[in-house]
Amino acid sequence: MKNFLLFTTFVLGNLTILILSFLALTIKASKPSSAQIAAPVVVVSSSSDQSPALLPLTVLGTSTQAEIVAGDASIQLVENFFKKYQSPMVGLGSDIVTAARKYQIPFGLLPAIGQCEGNLGKVIPNDSYNTWGYGIYGQTITKFASWQEAIDTVSKSMRRDYFDYGLTTPEKMMGKYAPPSDGSWAFCVNRFLAELQ
Repeated sequence: MKNFLLFTTFVLGNLTILILSFLALTIKASKPSSAQIAAPVVVVSSSSDQSPALLPLTVLGTSTQAEIVAGDASIQLVENFFKKYQSPMVGLGSDIVTAARKYQIPFGLLPAIGQCEGNLGKVIPNDSYNTWGYGIYGQTITKFASWQEAIDTVSKSMRRDYFDYGLTTPEKMMGKYAPPSDGSWAFCVNRFLAELQ
């Protein structure tokens, strides 16, 4: 009996230490490091004779500044997103990011909306280049001459018709962009925005 009590005490003590260690590691792992909360990177030039500068960025209504450095993860994130979903838009990541910067909207917004509205170009009206459902209602179908024209037009509209009026989150945009939605549109857009982080 004495041996059983010693053994039980030993096992319970070790188990308690193991659980506490696991909890400590879990809590430590859940705290974001400074690298995880760093500002986004903006690329303007990779020329070595130019010194880095700061550019303002607006990400879903939050202004920040980022240092200009060579290389750009945003384009690669968009390209990987297009490849993952076998989109006909593969190769247009640079166009998406360039338009997002031009109109100061989040680079992930168009891909996220495009996935929700037209499966990234796989389920759209013929020859429309319109995966965003932009200007499609009733019998009206807005078509574009190219993906580049569509990307620029829809990005410009996001700035002019939404962000300039404070509609800077999918929840705020939904009432205007997808009025019959019960919240599912914003949920969908947020889901794919999260993939593009």
